[in-house]
Amino acid sequence: MNTYIHKTNQRLRVRSDYIKEHQNEVSELVEQLEQIDAIISIKHKKYAGSVAITFDANELDCDSVLEILDSHGWLRSNAKPSFIENAVVSGTKTFAKGMAGMALSRLVGPSVSRVIMSL
Repeated sequence: MNTYIHKTNQRLRVRSDYIKEHQNEVSELVEQLEQIDAIISIKHKKYAGSVAITFDANELDCDSVLEILDSHGWLRSNAKPSFIENAVVSGTKTFAKGMAGMALSRLVGPSVSRVIMSL
């Protein structure tokens, strides 16, 4: 999962691998953040790896909240490719192989191209 950040004037939503994989540490920081008067509410969706923070824009700005979250590692993501990335890579390889096979069969004939493609 790539890190997802959505900012507005009064709300910040972050989704990341760190939030999903470190639920206890995230819960501890959520409890600490709830003690700040400028923070109105926090929704922590543990299994989605998502936290939404609503705050008073007159007392706190989005970048300050984001800086706190970043200092605790919430914006880190794994290097594992997503399902869509894997599908694109696989589809590209299949497409390239198919195009090469078509070009080869037109160039040298179908029987020779089958022998070459099977190698």
